[in-house]
Amino acid sequence: MAKLLAGVVAVAATVVSASQGEPWMFTLTGACDVEGGIDGMSFVKQGSTRSGAPYYKAMHAEKYIYYDPDCMTSTDGTPRWIIDDNKPDVTRDHDLDNDGACNYIARMNSDDISQPPTSGDWTMNCAGNYQLQFLILLELTTTGSLTTTMIGASTTQLTTTRAPVFTAPKSVTLSGACAYKRAMNGLTYDLAGTSFDGWPFYKAKGVDEYIYHDADCDGAGPNIVSMWLLDSDKPNTTATRDLDGDGKCNYHARLDSTPGKMFPTSAAWRMYCGEAEGWISVELTLKETSDKVLGTSNMVISSATRGGIAASVAALALAIIRARVA
Repeated sequence: MAKLLAGVVAVAATVVSASQGEPWMFTLTGACDVEGGIDGMSFVKQGSTRSGAPYYKAMHAEKYIYYDPDCMTSTDGTPRWIIDDNKPDVTRDHDLDNDGACNYIARMNSDDISQPPTSGDWTMNCAGNYQLQFLILLELTTTGSLTTTMIGASTTQLTTTRAPVFTAPKSVTLSGACAYKRAMNGLTYDLAGTSFDGWPFYKAKGVDEYIYHDADCDGAGPNIVSMWLLDSDKPNTTATRDLDGDGKCNYHARLDSTPGKMFPTSAAWRMYCGEAEGWISVELTLKETSDKVLGTSNMVISSATRGGIAASVAALALAIIRARVA
């Protein structure tokens, strides 16, 4: 009973104390089969470590996500985000699990202590074999969301790939990704705005993943065919080419676009599926989603409703206590 109550109160306190726009919970997907038990786990913010980085604990399991400037005891190691069975010691400045070694479930090197990356290739321990796994950490934040529907033609004369006037779907849900990118299956992308050329772009709920149109993905010169892209980089809405600004054609998947047309509901995209398969054709579906459909793992909560959630959680805790006493 005490553990249950403590867990309930901790979640309520985390919701109330979270500042606007700050992720307070992540839901993980994409783990290798041997670590499949952590797929779908939700990690709730517990506080901050000595470096100032937040750390998270899985609900109902002793699994943690934290930032370690050096997982060894040498003090000259590589800073990284870590998924671990061991709780980090928030008073330590390195080797936070105090095991004298870099033992963990997964890690991603990073100099950003603000939060773990919401998507990317993690090095994961899969039955003793360390391999790259594409993981997604769906955010649950305390911000609101904005939805628009009408897409208009741009007035610019700088490009020949201007979007026509049409109505774009408010949201689409992706399915059909290859096994390596299976964490992307089920992502819902909301219409987030328009590019400089007037084409719509979409952002996935709770994670930095995007769908956008690019006439020239590396900026080296016009492509023979412009493309729709699935990418982890946000498109620059003031750019006319190479919208992610990396000077390269790096993305998850691409689809040659049809002039004047939105991406189709279902089509064969070229997707990168890890070192073993490389670039292959996969049949991706981007199904229009009803406004009423909202997944609990990637929903967005406004600050106005946080208090109501916390109150409901607290009320549930009290009801459990009373039932036990009775």
